[in-house]
Amino acid sequence: MASSGNSASRCDMLRRLSAMFRRLDAAYRAGPSWLAVRKNSAASVPGITPFLWIYGWMDRVLTPQGRIFCAVYLGVAFYSTILTRSPAVILFFVLSAVLLLDLAGGLLFFPFLRIVRTVPERVACNAEFRIHYRIVNRSILPCFDLTADASMLFRPLLSVDPETVRLTLPPKGEGSLSRCFRISRRGIYRLPAATVESAFPFQILKCSRLVPGTDRIICHPAWTELRSLRLPDGSSSRSESVKTVSAEGQSMDFFGCREYRTGDDPRKIHWAASASRPQFVVKEFQEEKLSRAALILDNAPLSEPGDPLRNLRDFLRLRPLRKNDGSEAFEAAVSLTASVVAALSRRNFSVEIFAAGSELHRFRAGRGGMTQDSFFDLLAALEPVRDRGRFRKITGEDVSLIASTGAVFLILLSADEASEKLYRSIADTGAAVRVFLISDSPGPAWTEPLRPRDVLDGRTGDL
Repeated sequence: MASSGNSASRCDMLRRLSAMFRRLDAAYRAGPSWLAVRKNSAASVPGITPFLWIYGWMDRVLTPQGRIFCAVYLGVAFYSTILTRSPAVILFFVLSAVLLLDLAGGLLFFPFLRIVRTVPERVACNAEFRIHYRIVNRSILPCFDLTADASMLFRPLLSVDPETVRLTLPPKGEGSLSRCFRISRRGIYRLPAATVESAFPFQILKCSRLVPGTDRIICHPAWTELRSLRLPDGSSSRSESVKTVSAEGQSMDFFGCREYRTGDDPRKIHWAASASRPQFVVKEFQEEKLSRAALILDNAPLSEPGDPLRNLRDFLRLRPLRKNDGSEAFEAAVSLTASVVAALSRRNFSVEIFAAGSELHRFRAGRGGMTQDSFFDLLAALEPVRDRGRFRKITGEDVSLIASTGAVFLILLSADEASEKLYRSIADTGAAVRVFLISDSPGPAWTEPLRPRDVLDGRTGDL
């Protein structure tokens, strides 16, 4: 009995050790939590994880000028060990004294802090926003030259602060910091752990405090508030033909009062008006109708072959090589989708949205559907597909549903046989269709070409 109990305890201990090692391995592969590292990016490239950790700790311990100082210090140290009678030995001792004094000052005034970071849940693409920090000094000594999230920069996230914001806190005091950022591309981003650091006294070594956990920011696509949006020709007679309510009297638009009739809902009795009359009076509501529209977003950008001469010219001018993967056109299509849906929602339309690529995603926005923020959240997470089987998931039943709205907007990234077939299948039902082609090249007569850069820069306010 005793041996079986010992065996069970050993198995339990082994399971706990195995679980602990798995957690440590996952944390190691994820990279430093204070760096803006995409999830599993370190594990996706074999051998990069150790270098990521080395860079992470170097960034956490050394300031940019501190890295230069350490490079000079190591060179002088190596030179002085070879030539012991060289004046470089004196320089080595001077630099060592500066480094030790900076380390001693940093440890003496080590920041013992409590940090609360407030991050906006949603931001607009290319719009400036602020992240606020509430910092409490828990030490009996002051804290000098505090900065927040000095290393929280990744490619789409840019700091727009005109200068570095620094804070000094008295003993047991508290204060606040505010930093201004801008995100240049829509998406859902997880920020690294909040970090507040001090490089006092000589700005060589950094002492930092880390708050575990991450915050999420949803960056909505850039969109334009349209001054005018023309419905497809012939759609006005059909787009207002569907009732929003199942029976007359269920609308919330008050029309007037009338005398009570047998069979009326007692809940509609207007008690205040009935008090002065010999019989009951009921409220009467106007029958309400709903305007509907459908929007189809092409979710498969067309990859074009690169221009060798243009790439060579960019290389010689030290410019980044421009991609031809259709990403700009797709971002413009998403931006146009947001603009059209917002304009229709303001006009009390119920909008059926279809993101059509190799898969078909369906949403409903506007009246009776999700809110504008919720729909923009979905657009922020929408990714293009590279499968060229475009629109194959749109069935005849889907076409009938789209055509029943009466007003259809089709946003295309390329005008090919598949897109023309979809357009013809909807138009043949008698539905009114407008086709926007996001391209720098002219399209066929049944499309309305829009340049991607014009859409992204907001130069399409009238459609």
